[in-house]
Amino acid sequence: MPLIQIHLAEGRTEKQKKDLMTGITDLTEKVIGAPRDSIRVWINEFPDTDYMASGELLKDKRARLKQEKS
Repeated sequence: MPLIQIHLAEGRTEKQKKDLMTGITDLTEKVIGAPRDSIRVWINEFPDTDYMASGELLKDKRARLKQEKS
């Protein structure tokens, strides 16, 4: 029974999350031949203030990228 856990910062739509989990389910079934009814996929979301990469909070990075696009 494949158990697949995804960690994502908050901000995706319900449709995006459903599409991601469906795609992972499809790929798991195809690649390792797991029976579809045995595949479990879930998402753990966290606030963008609880993740940092290269010394920059994700919240700050998102704001910076948004400003750079303007």
